[in-house]
Amino acid sequence: DGIRDLRMSRGLGDVYKRQVSTQSTGRLLLSQHVALMRQWERGETPGAESSHMVGVIDTRCSPAEVAHDAIDTALVICRDATGFAPEITVDGTTDLHFPYLTDHLFYMLVELLKNSLRATVEFHGDDAELPPIKVIIAHSDENEDVAIKVSDQGGGIPRSAMPRVWSYMYTTAQVDPQLTFGHLDHATTAPLAGLGYGLPISRQYARYFGGDLQVVSMEGYGTDCYLHLRRLGDKEEPLP
Repeated sequence: DGIRDLRMSRGLGDVYKRQVSTQSTGRLLLSQHVALMRQWERGETPGAESSHMVGVIDTRCSPAEVAHDAIDTALVICRDATGFAPEITVDGTTDLHFPYLTDHLFYMLVELLKNSLRATVEFHGDDAELPPIKVIIAHSDENEDVAIKVSDQGGGIPRSAMPRVWSYMYTTAQVDPQLTFGHLDHATTAPLAGLGYGLPISRQYARYFGGDLQVVSMEGYGTDCYLHLRRLGDKEEPLP
């Protein structure tokens, strides 16, 4: 039974992975076409200094600004769900700008922050002072990637559970039976946790443009998530 369940889980994971990849491609192509048409209708030149937008691609995407927007959203979700939340700081190369999809980066950061917030609140309970969550941006002209680390002291993940964090529908949170795939949006009304899609979809988004997402955990202490991003334009997208 265990082997059959494992095979079924892997099979469903492959199906979800293909579906996410196909939907991402279709949604991106459609969004890019519509955004470019609207720019031309307004008489704008895509990529011009005045707009720095080429369709949905921001040629001057600021990871620090996106991180602050994601923090605001994640904190509202956490406070609505638990009543309180730890502080989140942003450090590192905060003046960086590079070509990327702001919406994709925002989604990935919100998901990582939601996980860290839930883990921190649950591990420390209603302690007087919750340890802060740290977002660190690392980049230089010699670096291959733009790297973003989300670090928490939320108790970590058992080593035996690490392979399952990339499985669709796997979650350590209590699942609300009324939650559906439609709740996976960027709104502040989204759940703090419960569907088990956040991490695998975020890794799919990162890998779609040649990046990656890695999770390193120390059980009993906390978790570090490393988001690696390739600048758009130096990597072919993996069309399904």
